[in-house]
Amino acid sequence: MTTLGGTRRFRRTAGATIAALLVATLAACSSEPTPSGGAGASEGSSGGGEFPVMIDHVYGETVIPEEPTRVITLGLSDQDPLLALGVKPIAVYPWWGDYESATWPWAQDELGDAEPVVLNGGVRDEANPPIEEIASLEPDLIISLYNGTTKEQYEQLSRIAPVVVPDEEYADFAITWQEATRATGEALGREDEALSLVDQLEQEFADAADDHPEFAGKTAVVAERFEAGETIVRTGSDVRAKFFEQLGFTIPAEIAGITPNDYGELYVPDELITEISKDLLVWNVGFAPDARRTVEALALYEQLPVVQNDRVLWVEDEVVSGAFSWGTVLSLQYALDELLPQITETVN
Repeated sequence: MTTLGGTRRFRRTAGATIAALLVATLAACSSEPTPSGGAGASEGSSGGGEFPVMIDHVYGETVIPEEPTRVITLGLSDQDPLLALGVKPIAVYPWWGDYESATWPWAQDELGDAEPVVLNGGVRDEANPPIEEIASLEPDLIISLYNGTTKEQYEQLSRIAPVVVPDEEYADFAITWQEATRATGEALGREDEALSLVDQLEQEFADAADDHPEFAGKTAVVAERFEAGETIVRTGSDVRAKFFEQLGFTIPAEIAGITPNDYGELYVPDELITEISKDLLVWNVGFAPDARRTVEALALYEQLPVVQNDRVLWVEDEVVSGAFSWGTVLSLQYALDELLPQITETVN
């Protein structure tokens, strides 16, 4: 039941074409990487995948000549699908959340005792990837999926090691958790295993929807606060909107004539806040402890029928909110386990 949209199977190519590509790839990369200070090699059960693997993506093709053992994840949440497949990165990129190894609690069991380097001193700056630091770690694979990797950055990184970036439809932070999982598995020569993980989680959502027919036909609004004077409503392909859509809820495509931007963000000014009153109102505020007090103090807020009917769900726990927002094959399972009982109680 995998619903990836445009799924591409990896290709195994023999003969002169692949040989030429391998020569070019290996010439651009470190030929015999050796472990660098404190990073340690990636660990995980061998998937028995066939190599070389050639991957098509937005900037062309990447050849991965043999099973990677020193993997760096450069996308903001790319470590999660890698860990879900049993491979521990030697370095990861920071997003948010003050957790050791930039790895949240839902992925700590998979990380085990590994201690990947947190790139760039733990400071997020995806516009300027730390090229020299990455090169010093001598990776044999760089995964940059949930990211906005430019062609120039891709070319710089490709001089260090094979780089996996998304297809054009998933570029610039548009990749889904399903495609991120699949693409990671493809790079490891274990696409079938990755697709199985996707199927399992999608089945979890389908089962939850079947168990709760009362969700069907109800409209849910997922809202957040970042700036004074406006509320962000998540819609479209945003993972937070999709979370509720997979449970059977309807997500509004627009509110008060306002349409979302390319990232599925719909900005509703406070003077129109009554328009977000639907069957269920979800406030994702775990990253902003004061947000609830701010929202509840808004002049029109108490007039919302959804508030008066007590159909408001506050996602205030930092880890649950983080899992809901990270939107990975690991975090979404955690979020589903934690939120489903709360959603059921609120709706009923």
